[in-house]
Amino acid sequence: MALQELAIVVAANNHSPAVVNLEFLKYTGIVPMDWELARNPIYTPQLVQHTFQNGITITAQPNRVIFTEVIEGKDLAQVEIARLARKYVQSLPNLEYEAVGLNPTGHVTFGGQPEAVKKYLNETLLAPGPWQNVGQSPARSTINFSYTLERNVLNLTISEAGMRNEDETVTPVILFVGNFIHRPEGSSPQELVESLCNNLDQWQTDLETYQDIINQNFLSGLGETVLLPAFA
Repeated sequence: MALQELAIVVAANNHSPAVVNLEFLKYTGIVPMDWELARNPIYTPQLVQHTFQNGITITAQPNRVIFTEVIEGKDLAQVEIARLARKYVQSLPNLEYEAVGLNPTGHVTFGGQPEAVKKYLNETLLAPGPWQNVGQSPARSTINFSYTLERNVLNLTISEAGMRNEDETVTPVILFVGNFIHRPEGSSPQELVESLCNNLDQWQTDLETYQDIINQNFLSGLGETVLLPAFA
């Protein structure tokens, strides 16, 4: 499996997108002063978005802010959004924080064979049946799992997708989208911030758990038809 993208979502009851302007991000130290935008920022009453040249995007919406980073091919030591999210929480300690979510996305190719992708979903993960052949083509499947783990809950969605290549061709893939949910503990703003920061500090543990669950329970024993790039 190739890790593709990582998103961290910080949810807060009284969060306003208007706070997340570029000046605030840079002068609080959330974003380094030398980071340059890849395109013009978006400012609307319901959404503010900044996309930087290094592949990091910060999106603010009512009641949440989302930090997204393209991590394909990166060493984990190079991944920055957990630090950005931690600094954001520390810079706004009086928000009514509700949760932090860590959402990794990875994909697996089956030698570029669309039929192998469908077979994996419809015959390996699901029991074959006549319901798969209604209509003019095989049914497309999306499967959701929810795991109660020791530290948190993992929601995992598995679906068929297409990955666009540089030559504009599309490679069929199986997409694994994870969502870890952490609820902060504490009664005071300081305790909630400390709890959120503690969860953010353990982002690599969540990512490793996501990888282990997929590799050991969904991909083991599939043989050489599946291309499994090494993790960064």
